[in-house]
Amino acid sequence: MRRILVDPRNITGSTAVLDDPKQLHHLRNVLRLKAGDRVCCFDGQGAEYAGTISHLTQAQMTVRLDQRLAAGARGRIVWLAPGLIKSPRFDWLIQKATELGVSRLSPIVTERTVIRLTDTQGRQKRERWRRLAEAASKQCGRADVPSIDPPQSFHALLPLLGRVPLVLIPTLEVAARPFRDMLEGSRAAGDVAVLIGPEGDFSPAEVAAAVKTGAQPVSLGRLTLRSETAALACLAILSCTLPRG
Repeated sequence: MRRILVDPRNITGSTAVLDDPKQLHHLRNVLRLKAGDRVCCFDGQGAEYAGTISHLTQAQMTVRLDQRLAAGARGRIVWLAPGLIKSPRFDWLIQKATELGVSRLSPIVTERTVIRLTDTQGRQKRERWRRLAEAASKQCGRADVPSIDPPQSFHALLPLLGRVPLVLIPTLEVAARPFRDMLEGSRAAGDVAVLIGPEGDFSPAEVAAAVKTGAQPVSLGRLTLRSETAALACLAILSCTLPRG
């Protein structure tokens, strides 16, 4: 069945209404869906339903919901804070991080970040990243969509991580325990946050500031990885190592 993202406010009882023009155009004119077709609707917050299209026009689609699909067990929250990098690669990171189950994404600007955005550019980028995450959630079968924060400075983010039980910062700047070894000793930890530096890594001062707030430096090996490679390596290791919440 085709998967359709519906605003949770537009799901009432056994009826879901879709009125997003871009999504409607794709469903009608590209996928050629029509009344009577079976679809799967999800609200981006974890709820998913099977239903049948009962009405479809250029302005609106109505789906009659007849089954709420079983939700998977809630996993622990994985919060990824990647340093901003050039658009094509950062867009790819958003997509793949969504596929790997990230819960929250907080793009950060660090001392060595080359990309600098105005407030307007940041809002535009965030909207694009949100659309990419929604599309990735549809593709991979997630019933939720990761939240994406506006770009912010590294030092502005650090205080927000205070209540996260385990904060990891992969880096080559200081001696660090292997990433997997750190997780093996932290299986009882709850949610996890991972800070990812831009090209050139975090600065020594940034690593020191993160450690002062409780972050644990970890190593991904002797090779120097691209920023997006390091982020996805961490998410893959987390997915395979930590138990579900």
